Amino acid sequence: MKILIVDDEAGVLRALERLFRRNGHEVRTATSPAEALAVLDDFTPGAVISDFLMNGMSGVEFLGQVAKRVPEARRILLSGYAEVDGQIDAVFIRKPYDAKDLLRVVQ
Repeated sequence: MKILIVDDEAGVLRALERLFRRNGHEVRTATSPAEALAVLDDFTPGAVISDFLMNGMSGVEFLGQVAKRVPEARRILLSGYAEVDGQIDAVFIRKPYDAKDLLRVVQ
């Protein structure tokens, strides 16, 4: 499966990229929502994993844009916050995440 991962924390981004590459997925990464939207111009992921709090737009806003551009992609929001205000059209996973659980959700 093709996966796009968006997080502005380099360590989190690298850890997620390693996790999914080791499990046979094709992975692209971005450090901002704007960069990730540009990636979607030539990459159609089956899943998009996004941090909640990022510069430029929230993960909820970003995943809303993803839903319009790639409606069939599974959308997963990662957050260190206990709750996310508002409705989200995505799977919500709290950080720190369990790698096996995250893999199961994506697959």
